Amino acid sequence: EKAAQMLGLTPGQISRYGLIAGVILVMLGIGNTYITCLLGVAYPCFMSFLALESKADRDEKVWLTYWVVFGLFNIIDQFAGFILAFIPFYFFLKLIFLVWLFHPASAGATTIYNTYILPNMKQYEKHIIALEKVENPAPSTILITSASTEERFTFLSHRGHCFRL
Repeated sequence: EKAAQMLGLTPGQISRYGLIAGVILVMLGIGNTYITCLLGVAYPCFMSFLALESKADRDEKVWLTYWVVFGLFNIIDQFAGFILAFIPFYFFLKLIFLVWLFHPASAGATTIYNTYILPNMKQYEKHIIALEKVENPAPSTILITSASTEERFTFLSHRGHCFRL
């Protein structure tokens, strides 16, 4: 607010001018990695924080959907990034894609989730649940008695290691 008062602009105008400056810098190839990361992570992170603090469950679902899609996109980008970097204006296209994902008018993350991710997850859901049960077995309770005391301990066995709970 202090910056807005000093510049004589509203916070919305400052946001728009900052976005325009970021897009221009990305198109010129200046700081494109940092700007796309900042826009793809910082703003959604802030909005996710606000959604967690709000009373509406819809806000949480919107941002959780964004993070699922962003995570999958980030995995693809990490493995194929060296190839994708040869595409002219790749970071500009990536920037547009990230804005499309989180912008409320487009709801791109919801579209991608409902069209591509959810059908595939439904197809493999039983397999994932079966793997989860194998990886996370229920804790075991063992009764240990000695001459002076009788104690119950709960242990969790995971990948050959035994943990006392």
